Amino acid sequence: MNQKISVIVPIYKVENYLHRCVDSIINQTYTNLEIILVDDGSPDKCPMICDEYAKKDSRIRVIHKKNGGLSDARNAGLDIATGEYIGFVDSDDYISVHFCKRLMNVMKVSDSDIVECEIKKFKDTDKIGDIQNNKLDFITFNTYEAMENLILNNILSVTVWNKLYKKDVIEKLRFKVGKTNEDDFYTYLAFDNANKISKLDEELYYYLQREDSIMGKNYKLNRLDEIEAKYERLKFIEKNYKNLILLAKKDVMFGCLYAYQQLLLNGQKTDIKKGKAIVNKYIENILFTKEEYMNLDSKNKIWMKLEKKSLQVTCILRNFLNIGV
Repeated sequence: MNQKISVIVPIYKVENYLHRCVDSIINQTYTNLEIILVDDGSPDKCPMICDEYAKKDSRIRVIHKKNGGLSDARNAGLDIATGEYIGFVDSDDYISVHFCKRLMNVMKVSDSDIVECEIKKFKDTDKIGDIQNNKLDFITFNTYEAMENLILNNILSVTVWNKLYKKDVIEKLRFKVGKTNEDDFYTYLAFDNANKISKLDEELYYYLQREDSIMGKNYKLNRLDEIEAKYERLKFIEKNYKNLILLAKKDVMFGCLYAYQQLLLNGQKTDIKKGKAIVNKYIENILFTKEEYMNLDSKNKIWMKLEKKSLQVTCILRNFLNIGV
């Protein structure tokens, strides 16, 4: 079990967090690593910090590039990765020192192509102890089960950074540049390439909740990229997973409701009108067959009828009733 893991870290304006992140990777109990630090044109001290780390640890490779966003930085790392396995860590987060070893253990025991772990969310003031269980407590899904689970947002998550991938599963996949919710465009395609996906019941990825993050409190118009990703996934499901079409349609419809509810609650006034037009286009393009409609439960039927008649009224009502927010 000594195959190389390439860990890709996209970096932009995180000098206060970068040492913690990189140190957690350097100190992994699984040592056969290629650590790819992608400086995405960061204007602070991050480029210098990256170069200093490269001088200290021969496993570290640094890319300095013009700023192109998170997806572009990850893609740059993928382009040069030489490991048989791939992992992603965002530069304001960090990982348990056992992250790579534990996920690799599950990968081998279950013969999986992708393995993910639980996520521990924290704030800057929190202190997290590194805990390791002796027992591997995991569940394994086939491709169809994993895709269904992903749509349901149940056990498996859409995030790319709490996972370990066999390289040949994602070797030809790249992240969509210029999109927020970039993971939503990516993960279902990775799952489709995998025969087995496992979930380890252990918190090994530590996710920092930052007030100034891309996914902060203000709901901006570009967050509607999530609906675009769900709609693209629906089109993919219609071609490849016939039994999941209804589930995927419901996911887009209620994703539309959630997005516009958030715009009404937390969006700028200038974005609300534009957002309404964008969301309504997706709603208009989703048609349910008679059989699909009959398979909806009564609550879903009511909300979808209202949504088709008036997105505005439906979302105001749901916000008032504190439903779906």
